[in-house]
Amino acid sequence: MNVTAIPLEERIIFALDVADPRQARALVDRLSDHLRFFKVGMQLFFAGGWPIVEYIVGRGCKVMLDLKLYDIPATVKLAVRQFAGRGISLTTVHGYGPVVAAALEADTDIQILAVTVLTSFGSEQVSELQFQGSVEDLVLRRARTVLGLGCHGVVCSAHEAALLREQLGQEFVMVTPGIRPSGADANDQQRVATPGRAIADGADYLVIGRPIRDADDPETCITAIQREIALALA
Repeated sequence: MNVTAIPLEERIIFALDVADPRQARALVDRLSDHLRFFKVGMQLFFAGGWPIVEYIVGRGCKVMLDLKLYDIPATVKLAVRQFAGRGISLTTVHGYGPVVAAALEADTDIQILAVTVLTSFGSEQVSELQFQGSVEDLVLRRARTVLGLGCHGVVCSAHEAALLREQLGQEFVMVTPGIRPSGADANDQQRVATPGRAIADGADYLVIGRPIRDADDPETCITAIQREIALALA
């Protein structure tokens, strides 16, 4: 992945984690002069469907469709085929080998990202999976497996970014949610990091929602984060 090729205004993927499509469109209208990448997750997609995706693409922006697909391989393959031709840049599936392979077999022009371990997971949740190892061990194992299948990239917390770059190299896309500017509330996330730390450790894109959406001045917040990203890249 040639990280220098990613424009600064695309480094932040703004999470449109709202239930009202009208609110989502208003956020796109307000923020699209400052950033050009938006995440549509399950909440918004189930509320607004394809029209919200079409609206974002129609504004000349990119979309990460974050539905985290997990089903039998044949169903995943057919589902991903429904995403083709809609201007989606990135989409997510759970990092289970057969699911990832099926998504890739759909053979669309969309980059497939495998979700390694949700950022709400900590050591307690990993233990419940009866996995003998740390969160980092599980993320590395899953990332190595899916990249070996030809997956375009992974979604992981910034806590594992440096490890994955060291162990698995540069030739894959890394998207990190759980990004919180200094002083921001972690909310329901356990494995969080600042924007500069995540970029310095190897992240290509940062998923950020509430810290921008809830800021007194979202545009100023975006500018500050982009400045921090630029410094980390330098």
